[in-house]
Amino acid sequence: MGKKRITPVTLRYMLINAGFWMSFCLVTTYAAVFLQGIGFSNSELGVVVALGNVGSALLSTLLGSLIDRNPRLRHVSVLNALAAVQAAMMLLLAFRSGRDLISAAAYVIYMSTLLAVNAVNLDISVRELQAGLPLNFGLARSTGSLGFMLLSVPLGMLVEARTHTVLIWTGLGMAAIQVIGSLTVNRDMKEAERKNGQREGKKEQSASLTGFIRENGRFCLMLLGATVFFVAHNLDGSFLINEIRALGGDESTMGWIASFQALVEVPVMAFSAWLLTRGTYARWLKMSFLFFVLKMLAYALSPNIPVFFAARLLQAPSYALFIVMSTPYAGQAVAAKDSAKAQSLLASAAYVGCVVAGLAGGVMFDTFGARTTMLIAAAIAAAGAGIAWAGVTEKKAEAGLPRIGKP
Repeated sequence: MGKKRITPVTLRYMLINAGFWMSFCLVTTYAAVFLQGIGFSNSELGVVVALGNVGSALLSTLLGSLIDRNPRLRHVSVLNALAAVQAAMMLLLAFRSGRDLISAAAYVIYMSTLLAVNAVNLDISVRELQAGLPLNFGLARSTGSLGFMLLSVPLGMLVEARTHTVLIWTGLGMAAIQVIGSLTVNRDMKEAERKNGQREGKKEQSASLTGFIRENGRFCLMLLGATVFFVAHNLDGSFLINEIRALGGDESTMGWIASFQALVEVPVMAFSAWLLTRGTYARWLKMSFLFFVLKMLAYALSPNIPVFFAARLLQAPSYALFIVMSTPYAGQAVAAKDSAKAQSLLASAAYVGCVVAGLAGGVMFDTFGARTTMLIAAAIAAAGAGIAWAGVTEKKAEAGLPRIGKP
């Protein structure tokens, strides 16, 4: 019994992962499609996406501090409030969308609240693992990539057939799935809080942001490097349609490529527990840094759609490996009293990278074209990988610290 069984805890965490990452598909792969559809230029959509990521980084950090400092603030309440704001912004865009300040502001708020969900979800996983609940984080996280894949292809076809307005109603549906997921995982969080409270006794006071940086210098150096290589990663993610059009593809092509890219992430995430029998979190993280550089080079040098499609295989040892190892690594490298803050900063690294990519990317694609922009992205990825490498420390797991777990 046991080893090959997927536990109810893992199943419930799978649902909140699916809800978030399917929603994430809308604000990464299809953000440019939607904003271009209502009349925004590359440069303008870059600013909107950047502001959405600024908002999410600030909101994620704020929520992380609030959750760490206020035990009465429940994760499910935060998630449901974020989903409600997303739904309100989608309804606003449904009845009033155009190239104006109100539409831009609504999309910024939608992005900010949606992306902030990830930090809360990650903190849920760390707290469940610290409590000893039978959660297989890697397997559950792979469900997010699977959901992203299953949504991306039909969404591309629907957008091509019915225009960008399909994305609004999809966003409403995804907000509903987030609420259902948060309600189902709430019972596990109550159990985790009970067990963690018994183990820790009187909880230490969470550090301020400056105190956190002072206490966790090497971890913050890794975050800085991750922020830099996520600039490169998001030059691809936020402007994928530009790369595809430069090679002769369209929105339907983009749907297939985004779906395939999500599919190749699944094996790494699903079998992450096995990977840890072959190396530590730190070792696998360092490998992911190298592959971030290699994948950006492969994208830049692809001469046509088939090669560009094949290059997406490098998503597995880069992004997928980083995501599935960085979350438990953060839980291991940082004291439990700052768990939510560590996860929010980890999520914010990607969002800040997206801010820079959004602000610079539109101008870069308009000025230099797709290939030159992606070669610059490869150089940026190399710089970030070097910084992040210097910040990762080998540390043996200690009692009470999270492990990815078995199914």
